[in-house]
Amino acid sequence: MFAIRRSSRIVTSINTTVLRARATVNQSSRNLSSAPVLLQKKIRDERKNQQRLSSFSFSTAADPIYDDESLPIFSNLQEEIEDANERYHEIVAIRSTNDIRGRGVFSLRPFKTGDMVLSSLVLSTQTKRSQYTLQKDWDLHVNLNLPSRFVNHSCDANIGVRDNDDGGYDFYAMKDIKEGEELVWDYEMTEWEVGSMDDCLCGAERCRKKFGGFKKSGGVIKKNYGEFFADYLKK
Repeated sequence: MFAIRRSSRIVTSINTTVLRARATVNQSSRNLSSAPVLLQKKIRDERKNQQRLSSFSFSTAADPIYDDESLPIFSNLQEEIEDANERYHEIVAIRSTNDIRGRGVFSLRPFKTGDMVLSSLVLSTQTKRSQYTLQKDWDLHVNLNLPSRFVNHSCDANIGVRDNDDGGYDFYAMKDIKEGEELVWDYEMTEWEVGSMDDCLCGAERCRKKFGGFKKSGGVIKKNYGEFFADYLKK
């Protein structure tokens, strides 16, 4: 999705950070529900101290918001997927869906209702929506890092969004989730309008068939998901 340069020094730094973060999680907490929070915070803090963003460009007209503090830099999408799977080792994994969707995010352990499942960081922002952005405000759309960017849509979502302090979204279990279950959220939790698609093919029993965005489906979103939708839509 984007072309980026990186150095072997940064690769080594990333791998060291991941291993150190995983060790911290394993040693400091046996409560698995807190693992995504601890892991994401540890990696986020160390990456901001150690790394620089260079030559960052999306296929869309997106402007990077990170200058001196940054996320890891990848030469191709597969490397980004491998990094995400490493960071969320034994928590979630990006895998093939074996259908037209291509890839999805799957749980590697059970989650209870209310558990934080994923966190996300913003890679870039833009004023217009694209196929891969999530909406954060009326004229603000963000590209998120993996694995969040690969969570698929369902009109019967099992995870919901909350705005986080890093400008992205965190994803929480809205029902008990089994090991091996695909994680799915509802696009209309964040999107005022959905411009890149018309028909929904999620196959859920309560599929709405058409994407109308929160503009048309806000009442259904509130009824089905309670507080789990974007803050800007609550104003």
